Amino acid sequence: MSTTDQGAESHGFLGEEFLTWIWFRWETQGGEFTLGGGRVVGVALDDFLTFAALTEDETEQTLRRGLPTRTAEARTALRQGHRLRKARLLIAEGDRQWTATLDAPTLTLSGVKLPDDAEECESEGDRTDDRAANWLALYEIVQSLYGVFLKDRMSDDYREQGAAAQAAWMAQ
Repeated sequence: MSTTDQGAESHGFLGEEFLTWIWFRWETQGGEFTLGGGRVVGVALDDFLTFAALTEDETEQTLRRGLPTRTAEARTALRQGHRLRKARLLIAEGDRQWTATLDAPTLTLSGVKLPDDAEECESEGDRTDDRAANWLALYEIVQSLYGVFLKDRMSDDYREQGAAAQAAWMAQ
């Protein structure tokens, strides 16, 4: 078993809680997050969700197209205590927008669509630099969001406030 597999096996539930927390924050607080340095990003869930199975005997449930977060199947999965294993995220900062699928247990990004190349890009080298900068920005945003989640999750009043509010939202 690789180190990544071992981490997903032992701590992957935190990534699943992270994705579910993003969904909760998006629906209840508008999906705007203030990161370090006053950086503000918007995050929303898009057209792809996969719910983790609660036991080895159950199957994962995947919802695609449209607004799967608004479906009865998604709400039922939440009420039954399922967490998100994968989700397609829309992330925006200023005039830049990324789309990526996040695998929660490993925090791996796939299917990434970067913002359009900057208008100032005149050469292939400029475009390569711009794309690299956008990849780095996306990585930093996801890592910062995870940090905000962990800070919230580890706070002393999390059970009484954050977890209680999220549980009530999941039960709707």
